[in-house]
Amino acid sequence: MTTSLGTAKAKRGQIVYGEYDLVQHPVGGVDRVPVIIAQGSKDGPTFWITAGIHGGEHAGVQVIHKLITKELIENLRGTIISIPALNPAGLRTLERQAYYYDGDPNRLFPDGRERKDDPDKNPPSSLELAYGRLFEEIKKSANYFFDLHCMSPYSLSFVFRDRILYRKGDDKTQKQAEATSAKMEEMAQAYGHTVIADFSVNKYIDEKLHRSSTAAAASLLGIPSLTAELGSPYTPDPNIVRASLSGLRNVLRWAKMLKGDPEPINGIKIVDPGFNTRRRNIARVTQPCVVHHLVEPGDRVRVGDPVVEMRDVWGRVIEILKSEYEGFIISRPRGILFYPGQATLLMAIKDDEPLVGEYPEKFFD
Repeated sequence: MTTSLGTAKAKRGQIVYGEYDLVQHPVGGVDRVPVIIAQGSKDGPTFWITAGIHGGEHAGVQVIHKLITKELIENLRGTIISIPALNPAGLRTLERQAYYYDGDPNRLFPDGRERKDDPDKNPPSSLELAYGRLFEEIKKSANYFFDLHCMSPYSLSFVFRDRILYRKGDDKTQKQAEATSAKMEEMAQAYGHTVIADFSVNKYIDEKLHRSSTAAAASLLGIPSLTAELGSPYTPDPNIVRASLSGLRNVLRWAKMLKGDPEPINGIKIVDPGFNTRRRNIARVTQPCVVHHLVEPGDRVRVGDPVVEMRDVWGRVIEILKSEYEGFIISRPRGILFYPGQATLLMAIKDDEPLVGEYPEKFFD
């Protein structure tokens, strides 16, 4: 059995390298993404692993490089298809987006709505069309999907659980969504890092997170898919890289693509508060100030706990911000200077919303 993507064509027991054409440039030349296919000697599932859709997020690139080795292939059942740089233009310029698309590239995957020609709206960009083609490749072969990202220099290593959405009144897609969600929970537990759900459904859609690669694969294709956040952008944290490698190998064991007992996850904080959580931006400042954080990523927080000191530029305390929620700190943004309304912390708060839900009314109108 031959597995191929672009110019990479693998056979059993091989690792092959190739390219997939992404975007053609007006002055000639093509942006191509690198492809690595690792195919074991025995048949099994196909696992897609991608990284680098945001050009400044580099830890995932290292994880893929270190994961796919000759030793892995000797013990692998099935196939790994990996793309370590989904956004080559962003990677070259160290920017989140591609210079030929002014927006988040991880909001360009299909959302299930039929496209209608409208002369008052711009047609899909070249990058959106390219990711649409790549999505069809995922649809053809993927049984599982992992997308690797980075959060901030001061962040836990964790996985996001996407909300899985289905059409109201469609029993078939509802059952698919519930089955996919259950598999995603198993996959997240096998990975062994902190697990956090994304925003509540309305904000999730407002932020176009349903059009991320993993959300589209889970909701539209029923493929168990997770987004991993690997700490600092630009300069990878070696401890997080090692912990992610162990986690991914454990997921491959869970998928019966590797044999052996799970590896311990060492060198990172892992938080389990005992209840489901979702992310929320908190502790918004009320006036321009210098911030002194009183909590660190991974710290448990209760309602009323002080989390941030607002000071003036001379260091005098203006106000102490307290948490309105119970949960734990995910990350804090870069820098200490904030303007009114800006959030100073990202927190995991208790999540009472189901992880599987209906698309909002009129979503498909």
